[in-house]
Amino acid sequence: MSAYAWYPTREFTERSNITAFCRRHGVDGGYRTLQARSAADPEWFWERAVQDIGIVWHQPPLRVCDDSGGIAFTRWFPGAYTNLVDSCLERRVRQGSGQAPALRWEREDGTRGVLTYGEAAAYSARVAGGLRELGVVSGDRVAGYLPPGPEAFVLLFACARIGAVLVPLFSGFGAEAIAVRLVDAGVRVLVTAACAVRRGRRQDMEAVARTSLESATCVRHLVVVREPSAPRHSSDSPCPPAFPAGPGVPSGNGGPDGRARAAEPPSAGGGPKGRTVPSGTGGHERVGLAATDWHRLAASEPVPVVSVPVTAPFLLLHTSGTTGRPKGAVHTHGGFPAQVGSETRYNLDLRPDDVVFWVTDPGWIMFPLIAVGGTLAGACVLAYEGAIDHPDVTRLWRLLDDHEVTVFGSSPSLSRMLMGCEPRDPVVPSRLRVLGSTGEPWTEDAWRWYFAEFGGKRCPVINICGGTEVGGSLLASAPTLPQSPCGFAGPCLGIAAVVEDDSGAQPPEGQLGELVVKRSWPGMTRGLWRARERFAQTYFVRRPGRWSHGDLVSRTGDEWFVHGRLDDVIKLAGKRLGPTEVEDAVVGDPAVAEAAAVGIPHPVKGEALWCFAVPADGRSLGETEAERIRGRVAGSLGAAFRPARVVAVPELPRTRNGKVMRRLVRDLVTGEAPGDLSTLVNPACLDAIRAALHEQ
Repeated sequence: MSAYAWYPTREFTERSNITAFCRRHGVDGGYRTLQARSAADPEWFWERAVQDIGIVWHQPPLRVCDDSGGIAFTRWFPGAYTNLVDSCLERRVRQGSGQAPALRWEREDGTRGVLTYGEAAAYSARVAGGLRELGVVSGDRVAGYLPPGPEAFVLLFACARIGAVLVPLFSGFGAEAIAVRLVDAGVRVLVTAACAVRRGRRQDMEAVARTSLESATCVRHLVVVREPSAPRHSSDSPCPPAFPAGPGVPSGNGGPDGRARAAEPPSAGGGPKGRTVPSGTGGHERVGLAATDWHRLAASEPVPVVSVPVTAPFLLLHTSGTTGRPKGAVHTHGGFPAQVGSETRYNLDLRPDDVVFWVTDPGWIMFPLIAVGGTLAGACVLAYEGAIDHPDVTRLWRLLDDHEVTVFGSSPSLSRMLMGCEPRDPVVPSRLRVLGSTGEPWTEDAWRWYFAEFGGKRCPVINICGGTEVGGSLLASAPTLPQSPCGFAGPCLGIAAVVEDDSGAQPPEGQLGELVVKRSWPGMTRGLWRARERFAQTYFVRRPGRWSHGDLVSRTGDEWFVHGRLDDVIKLAGKRLGPTEVEDAVVGDPAVAEAAAVGIPHPVKGEALWCFAVPADGRSLGETEAERIRGRVAGSLGAAFRPARVVAVPELPRTRNGKVMRRLVRDLVTGEAPGDLSTLVNPACLDAIRAALHEQ
């Protein structure tokens, strides 16, 4: 990659959370020194980090971690009791910041609102009370099938408040994908929006949810959010006090053992458990299923925070599997806040006066990451429901200015989309100071546009790379270090990550290898739900005693670069190639808007390189253009990497959070079964790609 494109100013560095931490703990040398020390001595780092982040212990841990069970079963903060709601919301109220905004939200029709920390705490306490009246107790699973907005934000904290486990569902899922996840998790309550609106079109979410419940008979209660705007809960309406700090203090609904008691069932018609609402779809209720209105649920008596063991799960988030059923990653009240609190505080540099907006869906890891990490920092989170380019592309710029966003994050695919339809001479949002990125590798052109045109060359681009199972990130950029396009500063603080080749050795500088982690970290999934053997086989069998992440990475000097998934590696005549290197060369052609590079089995070479290209607006891709693209790739990477075919397609298969699903493109060529398609946002494109292959 190219030389540094951004250097931190002295003022930026001096005000950063990293600098404050290093000064407080006598670390000379800044981020690089801290990074090395935290990886070598993670117990030293995490003991200090959780204090700095503000994690509230009801009973302090006996030690930082116990790795006697090996990397797969390391226990973090053993013996501690806590509840992330206390650290995220209640702590702010006790400190006198209850009137500070915790959530700003806006919908596509312009409806908007604000919840303060006090209101968010009270609102979540009432919803938690409603869940209690439905019989939900600690350990029960509650699913949320909701668009981004106040209900999704509040439901997360309401579940955590009483020790229930939230199961987020992507708002674009169909009934079958929802049912698979509900059954796998054994969900007791499903909360759904009646509808969502995207690009002015109504999506009947309730109908999809009800269809899913025909086979997901484990669900006993359906809660429906019917009105388009969230109720405001005044901080004048007190919620019960949080579980007080200190060991052995009893709670009204649980104790230090973390076992909450279910509320007594209300009398007939007396509360949410005794009410039903019409389906709105013309059907009838499934036998044994009760339906409740969200706002009646939220009018219940508030309940206090329940103290739970630090290992108690609060989040069960499924990640799509390439074959078979999706995997359920489990995250806890202790490990998850510590991990995301570190990343949002030190890498994104979140502060109490920030407004953070990440383009994501409640069903993806970034929504709980920003909700928990943002509130731990005392910042304000912005949630937006709808398409950010509707009614036109200037919507995003207006959102950022209207809500005074200071930290903004998205996927690289969003930048590629905006590059082709940006407003003329876009004005950089006035308060923007940090840009974030995750989801897939960058191409250099897209990174430079994001940095220069969108961010005005004044904001660092904080790349983060991790995943659902990671509970955050393994690699990240640092706001106090110079940045080159597409690069990472290296492993996140406290992460002992390395690059290894197939033999377990470190490859030479610039050569590709796999991202591998040598020790556990707090955010690592506590296993896969009901799949202990699958957990070990997925991450630890190929490299015993190490976490095999599956990302293809390289190192150049102090910087790291991500080249895609190991499954996407292209092997030509014995040489390994990351798809993004090819795609970077392809999209450099003015006739190409997007590209996907895949390896197709070849009887002589092992694999042949095929490129699938989406034409730029107003352009076509005929044989002349295809030959030019082949030449560009060969000129950039070498004659050995000249593509065997260039296939023009109208669009590429991708998930809602922007990841291009290269494996599906490859499967269409080879005839392999496509596996799990539940996260695909544009399934119709598969037929279009088949037609393009047939024609060409």
